[in-house]
Amino acid sequence: MAIRIAGLIERLANFRWADVFRYLVEFLIVFVGIYLAFLLTDYQEEFREREIQVKYYESLILEFRALALHLDAEEPKILKHLAIVEEIEQGNRPIIPVSNLVYAFQDGVVDAAFSGRNFEALDKGILGAIITGRPALEALDRSIRMLNGLTAELLPIQMADEDCCYDEEDNLLPLLEWYPHLTREIYAINRQLRVVVLERAIPDLEQSMQALQ
Repeated sequence: MAIRIAGLIERLANFRWADVFRYLVEFLIVFVGIYLAFLLTDYQEEFREREIQVKYYESLILEFRALALHLDAEEPKILKHLAIVEEIEQGNRPIIPVSNLVYAFQDGVVDAAFSGRNFEALDKGILGAIITGRPALEALDRSIRMLNGLTAELLPIQMADEDCCYDEEDNLLPLLEWYPHLTREIYAINRQLRVVVLERAIPDLEQSMQALQ
């Protein structure tokens, strides 16, 4: 037994502990290198995603500012139609003018995000707000198209008979009630969108973009 213990002690004494330490150091260096490489890859990926987010936010801000300017440019046209509606309600018989309203918002940035499947580039709250706001944009587009088409069809009839649109009591005929209805609807949606875009959408986007920079 004593001989075995003495032999074990001798082998331990002759064991090359320096080699073990060297191998351990090399392993740690490789491990740390791989770990740092993963960290760097994650950082680069996160940095890339943040760059994409910032670009989308910048594009959205520009697109929404253009929408606000467009809504402002269209408002005087809508107000002229509202003045005609007021004349009708006062008992006058004005000719209903052909509408030249324009809907020019293409929603290209969000469409690009959907087409490119870059959903991660849009904050969930902002994306949800945009999706929720789409019905208002679609309603504005639909109402403008309808008003433009109906007033264009009505004008030749009015040219042939100035009193074609009114009854004996100077009231607008019931079948033409679409004119004041559509005019007020377009005005209300126009004003609502302008407030939402300038007071909520753009400030929220700017705040989100600043948080990423």
